[in-house]
Amino acid sequence: MVSIIKNQLLKHLSRFTKNLSADKINLSTFKGEGELSNLELNEVVLMDLLELPSWLCLKQAWCNKVTFRISWTKLKSVPIFLNLEEVQIVVETCDELRIPSAQPGSSNSGVPGKYSFIHKVIDGITVNVNTVNIIFNSPAFSASVQISRIVVESKNHKFQPSDLRMTRLKNQSKGQLLIFKELRWDTVRIEAKSTTLKDLTPLRLIINEARCRIVIKKRLSDSFILGSRLAIILNDLMWFFTDSQLKAALYFLDSLTDLIQKSTQITRMTKAARKLEELPEYQAQLSQEETSEVPEKYKLFAAHDVIETSYHLISQQIMLHLSDDPGDGRSSYPNLKNGDALHISLKKFHVDYYPYHLAKGNRKHWLKYNTNFVPHALWQEKALSSFRTKFLNLIDQHKPLHTPLNRPKKNLNDTSPSIEVKSPQNAEYKNNKRKVETKFSKLMTSCIVLRIEDFNIYKVTSSQKRGLKEFIFGDRSQLSLPVDSNIVHAEFTYYYYPSDIPFPLPPPKFYVQINPVSIMFDVDTCLWINSFAMNLFQSLANSKSEVPVSTYSYMDVKIEAILPRINFESVVDHPNQKDRPKCLSFQVTRATITNTRSLEQSSRADLAKCVDSFHMGSLFFGSEFPSQPNDFYVVTQKFIDHISTVDNIRDVPSQIDSSVTDEWMTQFTREMLWTDAKDVWCINLDPVWADFNGARAIGIAKSVPFLDALPVTLWLHTHMDPNSTIKSSGDTTSDSQSYADIHALVYITNLVSVQINHYQYLFLLRLAEDAALLATYLAIDAERILKVESNSSIAMGVIIPQLEVTFVMPSNSPGKESSGGDIESVVPDTSSIADDMLVGSTPSVWHNSTLSITQIGVPPKKQIANGSSNPNQMDLPTSLSSDYLQTSPGRSVTNEEHSLLLQQKGNLNLQTNLNMGLTSVRKGFTSLMSSIDSALKPSPDDMSDTMSIRSDASSDSEKFVVINCDLDIAGAEIILVVAEFFERIEEAAEVLEEENTMTTTSEHSVTSTSRRKDLVSVSTFKLNKIEFVYQSLGFQSSMKVQLSNLLCDDCSSISWDELQSKFGTRSRVWTSNPPSDFSSPKVKLRLDHNLVVSKSSMLDMDLTNRDTFASLFLDLVNITVKDLSLNLNMSTVTGLADLIEDEVIPVPFPVKITLDNVKVHLNEDRPPVNITSPGPIPIDLHIKHLYIVRTEDGIFNLFPNSNDKSSIANGQQSNKDSSQVDSKTLNNEDLRRLMTFERISEENRLLRKSKEENDKENDLLKDVLKKSQDEVIRLLSEKQNLLEEIRRLQHQCNGSKR
Repeated sequence: MVSIIKNQLLKHLSRFTKNLSADKINLSTFKGEGELSNLELNEVVLMDLLELPSWLCLKQAWCNKVTFRISWTKLKSVPIFLNLEEVQIVVETCDELRIPSAQPGSSNSGVPGKYSFIHKVIDGITVNVNTVNIIFNSPAFSASVQISRIVVESKNHKFQPSDLRMTRLKNQSKGQLLIFKELRWDTVRIEAKSTTLKDLTPLRLIINEARCRIVIKKRLSDSFILGSRLAIILNDLMWFFTDSQLKAALYFLDSLTDLIQKSTQITRMTKAARKLEELPEYQAQLSQEETSEVPEKYKLFAAHDVIETSYHLISQQIMLHLSDDPGDGRSSYPNLKNGDALHISLKKFHVDYYPYHLAKGNRKHWLKYNTNFVPHALWQEKALSSFRTKFLNLIDQHKPLHTPLNRPKKNLNDTSPSIEVKSPQNAEYKNNKRKVETKFSKLMTSCIVLRIEDFNIYKVTSSQKRGLKEFIFGDRSQLSLPVDSNIVHAEFTYYYYPSDIPFPLPPPKFYVQINPVSIMFDVDTCLWINSFAMNLFQSLANSKSEVPVSTYSYMDVKIEAILPRINFESVVDHPNQKDRPKCLSFQVTRATITNTRSLEQSSRADLAKCVDSFHMGSLFFGSEFPSQPNDFYVVTQKFIDHISTVDNIRDVPSQIDSSVTDEWMTQFTREMLWTDAKDVWCINLDPVWADFNGARAIGIAKSVPFLDALPVTLWLHTHMDPNSTIKSSGDTTSDSQSYADIHALVYITNLVSVQINHYQYLFLLRLAEDAALLATYLAIDAERILKVESNSSIAMGVIIPQLEVTFVMPSNSPGKESSGGDIESVVPDTSSIADDMLVGSTPSVWHNSTLSITQIGVPPKKQIANGSSNPNQMDLPTSLSSDYLQTSPGRSVTNEEHSLLLQQKGNLNLQTNLNMGLTSVRKGFTSLMSSIDSALKPSPDDMSDTMSIRSDASSDSEKFVVINCDLDIAGAEIILVVAEFFERIEEAAEVLEEENTMTTTSEHSVTSTSRRKDLVSVSTFKLNKIEFVYQSLGFQSSMKVQLSNLLCDDCSSISWDELQSKFGTRSRVWTSNPPSDFSSPKVKLRLDHNLVVSKSSMLDMDLTNRDTFASLFLDLVNITVKDLSLNLNMSTVTGLADLIEDEVIPVPFPVKITLDNVKVHLNEDRPPVNITSPGPIPIDLHIKHLYIVRTEDGIFNLFPNSNDKSSIANGQQSNKDSSQVDSKTLNNEDLRRLMTFERISEENRLLRKSKEENDKENDLLKDVLKKSQDEVIRLLSEKQNLLEEIRRLQHQCNGSKR
């Protein structure tokens, strides 16, 4: 009996082994147990059985011990247990692709035929492997993979342990079967090292416990595998990478890229052809499911049916820690020289791969794929329909003429339809067109879907900078996104045909949808990411192979971002400046980036409108000032060629003879219709606005508008685009030198409205300094790491029909509610309670007190967000507090609480005036109720969770997070769910809001801003038809500005509320008026920013110092004003002087101003100083010709006209000749030091002179003081004598009365 079974085992297992013999089999028949030892597996058979990719070759497979256990009496319900002790596998890459198996998809190779009992037993086997060691060898690297404790077992449709008979679902009507399997392992260790580059750091990865769930769909008639669904579910991953390890990983992947791509193309076509064999059945199945209801007994099968093969990767959380190694790869920025680390957190990371999807098929059966949230399906459908129409029109364009020349005469009385005479050419054409449509219906796609529910990228940290602060993060919780939506959704779709016949294909498509994401601007993080990425790029630049542009980089790209926001925070805190904002937030409702031309504001007609508006401006094509001969072109020929499709990468074949069967197919190529250039990008921001946040004077969580909402469209092209159709910039001709690396056109059709005050202006100045520092270090790091001279260039043009800049200044005639100062200038909404109850208090008293509502069980130190810590707090009346407590949801007042509230009545600080007190109580209660109502409403300014209840009037606002843990997972999506990932929260924790919490959203409306009671002075400058050009080359840059007209509207006193309401409606009522005349611009400006030190010396300088950074560059401003008339108030002139005053002493830079026919009318609106003043007298200035020059020493020189420029140079030369230093021998840096020394010497002389005057004044004051003291002593002595005389007289008077 034993020998018979051994012979049967040898018969069936000899195909899979090399050295199997009877003496290696230890068998116990009645126990159902057996053991095999030292098995060497047949590599060829295993490669065909496992269907290894054709770029892999199995060299060796060995197992030291195999044991099995068979329950003979329970084969239907209990699986066969197969245990493997240790498995050794050696795998190598193939130089030439291996020919795959001739019969792919066959199941149970040793047991062909109809699905029967033996197939059920084999499919239900449970396999346990203690250790698997895989050695991987390739020409570039070698790797070892160790997998410990592997378990493969059958599960039911919910992937739970069950009876073996419950692990299969059968649909007898379709003749199909579903099998559910699960594979688990404890640990995977991966080690890889290079065999060619010894300096590459070895790569080590560890993957903890994970599982792989598989659903296999078979055909009952022949056990053929129709499809499968595979999902790999990983536990939380935490990986640490240095840049050297990432270099090694990218190098290893790049070495395998070509082989994998070739193998994928071959296997994809082969398997896709097999999938199309079931195409009629698949279409019939879909139509039947749509028209008829699934029987009750097959609903479970339909819910878990595998419509098409798919692969899925799921991880609940991935933590990546990236750090930079010491060396030249680090940034030159002083804060980053000691090394930093970047932390990335990804939550619910999903990757889905559908390799054999029919292009015209729907995606309803895709797992967790909701077409309602992803508009990509509609975009792809339109693109596919457009491609089909374009292709068929190309064939119809060359349709043969089949109408005969001699047509028989037709009887006029004959009304019967005419019969078309068919020619052989017409029949051949229709036959060929039918073949084209049939071929097109077999178009298939390979699609990769990436979904991330939420993510966080933190700012770089180091040993000196501890604590994680968010850099880029999703605003999912703040905006209450639906449960099934994701922060990031990306799709890549590649088209192909199953056969090898070349046939036109649509270009690949890449689509990304990004839901609300916030970016916190940080100089350190931006520089670290830039240097880290450039270091990786530099290490892989030489080894990376060249990829054909038309094959991989040519694709349709569309990126959509919903409500993205970028925040610029101030690093330095200014506690004494309560009007100073802490953050500037730019937000966009919907941002779109695409390189395709569609009707959604990115068509060629839209580009034509943009270019036409630039043609109307003289700055972009003229050669007069402020332009110079060596400036870059702004509107390049590339934009014009793209409008007329002259820049197409290839021409559509003009001759396609569809009447000849043998020739028409040879005229097709896969890339035949890839004609459009993909190097012109359109960025549409609709709309964009900006707010200031964090000013303590109006509340930290409140926002102040800076830029009103407006749509912006940006068109650009660049030489760095791999699809660029522009000739290489290496040409040295003068025409090629006029083109930059990046050309951009900013098209704005609406009014641009901006408002700003003094403290916001200071914030923008410091932000501009940070941006300049960032740009400088980006260029320095690029030169040092890439070891090439940084000569990157950019040319950007902007045209604005009208810009209105509103300067907000303190009013010269403040009302009773305005003090005109900074600290007392603003009172928030909640101030109405304390402001009315403290009738006799001043605004300073309000800022030194806090408002709190006493509640039971709350620490006394908690307070409202707008309050300040002060022990002298004012409590509301007990009746208000108790009413609030009683009306709070889920809150009741106990007897102890009520008694405690009664005890607190004696501590109330009420007003003595009863009438005013009752009025203030009533108004305070009304304000309290309104604040509670507003707090209960969801507001973007609320920092608490959207599921929380917030009370702004309470010192310990109660916020409870409500979490719904019920799972409602239906159908096939159960494969992606692991019960351990869902944990219930037993107790809701209180969420407290910190006082310094920054707002995270800003809704652009008047209600989002804090109402203020003070009056302000406003001056609005209207700049019509602004033409702006920015260009840079390396470290040098230039700005050019032209204005067609400049007007000014002043308002000496307006309330803050009225100003904000008008500011919000200004752009909505604005209409664009065509220019009435084509007069020359009235204001022209050019700013040149040039580097004055050598690039090598910059590396040894600390550029974080403001003075050191300013010494690197020399700015030169040229302004020309001609035929301009302005009406200004004197209060506006003085207010603007105060508004633009910097908080630091700026370094003077040269300025040249030319005034020609300028008229200024100044109205004196300030209150007179003298009571004898007869009234304000306006001043009219008419400047015919005036030339103003400010030199580097800060001295202004005025001349009648610009022809007297030579006198300036002569005067400066005479001053230089009088000194003993020859300036010609000094460089720019020494000259700057000399001038600084002279300026300091002059200041010292003035200080000494002032000291001498002060000493004289002090001596005079001392003399006066001495005389005054002597006089006081004399008067005191005289007073004493008088008192004594009075007492003597009183004594005499009393004596006389007696």
